Amino acid sequence: MKVALIATDLRADDSYRFPSEHLLKKSGGNTGNFAYVQALWNHLSPHVEIFPWHSPPERIRETCDVVVIACANQLGPHTDLEHPALTLEKIGLPVLAVGLGAQAPTTDAKVALSAGTKRWLDVVAAYAPAKAPNIGVRGEFSRQQVERHGAAGRAIVVGCPSNFINPDPFLGATLDERFGNLRLERIAVPAGLHLWPHLKAVEQSLAELVDATSGLYIAQSEIDMIRLSRGEWSRMEAKTAAALREYIRPQLSDKEFGTWCKRHATCFLDATSWMESMRNFDFVVGARFHGVMLAIQAGTPGGVIAHDSRTLEMCQTMQIPFRKFDELPESVDLSAIPSLFNFDDAAYDHSRSILALHYVEMLTAAGIEPSEGLRGLLPKAVEPRATPEQAPPAVAAVA
Repeated sequence: MKVALIATDLRADDSYRFPSEHLLKKSGGNTGNFAYVQALWNHLSPHVEIFPWHSPPERIRETCDVVVIACANQLGPHTDLEHPALTLEKIGLPVLAVGLGAQAPTTDAKVALSAGTKRWLDVVAAYAPAKAPNIGVRGEFSRQQVERHGAAGRAIVVGCPSNFINPDPFLGATLDERFGNLRLERIAVPAGLHLWPHLKAVEQSLAELVDATSGLYIAQSEIDMIRLSRGEWSRMEAKTAAALREYIRPQLSDKEFGTWCKRHATCFLDATSWMESMRNFDFVVGARFHGVMLAIQAGTPGGVIAHDSRTLEMCQTMQIPFRKFDELPESVDLSAIPSLFNFDDAAYDHSRSILALHYVEMLTAAGIEPSEGLRGLLPKAVEPRATPEQAPPAVAAVA
C-alpha cells in the first residue's frame, strides 16, 4: 500500500543559501513541525511519499492508496481549512489525520470552528478507510471537540507522533536515570515568542539560564525570531529588534544583545540534527512543546512550561514533565529545576505503549503496515486487533 503523507518538508536543505522566509515556509511556519513530520516518515516508511497541499490531486490519486495528514493544532477559530477540504474531496482516497489538536486558552473551553474547518473535519470523517477511528488526536480535550462537532466515533487519542521517534520501549528508564542525576551544567531553551506578553518574565528568566550555562536559545517560529537566530538584523525593522531585546534580555544594549544572539541563538532545520544537538545538554526547558519533546526523544531531560490548552493537553496525555506558567516563581533559579519538573518513568513508558497501540490500530485498520520501530513500542502482552472490514470512502457531497 502506497501512502501519501500530506505534510511540510522533512528538512530545509541548503539552508545557508536562503533567507529566513524560505526556511520558515519549508517548515510550515514553525520548525517544531519537523518533529512530527520526521516521526510520521519513520512510522510509514518505506511505502510513503510526502506531498504538499498544493500537489495536483490527480497525481496523489493515481499513485497512492491512502492519504495520511500530518496535523497540528488546526481545530479552532484561528483556521479556515476550506481549501484543504476541497483538495481531499478531489483526491477521493481514504484519509487518516494524525496528531490533530484543538486550540483554546484552557481545556475547559468549547472550541468554535470556522465554516471551512468544520467542512474539513466533516470530509476527513466521511473518508474514513474503515469503521475504526481515523482521526488520531493529541488528547481527550481534542477528542471531545471532534465529537462536539459531529464526528462521533471518528477520533482516538494517540498523542503526538513525535512521542514515538525513539523506538526504545524503555526510554522512560533512560530518562529517569538522567533526571535522578541532574548536573545542570548546560541548559537549552526552545524560545517563546515576543507576542506572548504573559510569558515575558519567564522568558527573561530562562534566557538568564542560557547565559549562565553557555546554553542555546532555539528559535522555532515567527519570522523575526528566526531572523534573530540567523543574524539577519538588516532584514528586521528597528522597532521589532528593540521589542525582541526588551522581551528576552532587556538589560543589554542593542550591541550587547546582538553579541548575545551570536553566542546563544540558533534554529534547526531538521529533527535529526536537532536531537543530536540536544544530547549535549543536561536539561531543556521552555514554552515550546516540540522543542522539549525532541530533547526527550534524544534521552535528555526536559520540561514544558504549559501556557495554553495545546501544551497542557499534550503534556498530560504523554506524561511529559510540565509546569503551568502561572505556577512558576518570578525567577526560575537553576537549582530549582529538579523540583519544578518531576518525571515518572513508569507512567511515561506505560502511557507511551498504550498510545502507540491506539496509533498502530488506526494505521492497521486502514491497511497501513506500521514500521518495526513503532510496533516495538506496543504493550508486550497485546497485539493490535485484526484489521476490521474495510469500508469504502463516502462519495456523497459533504454539507
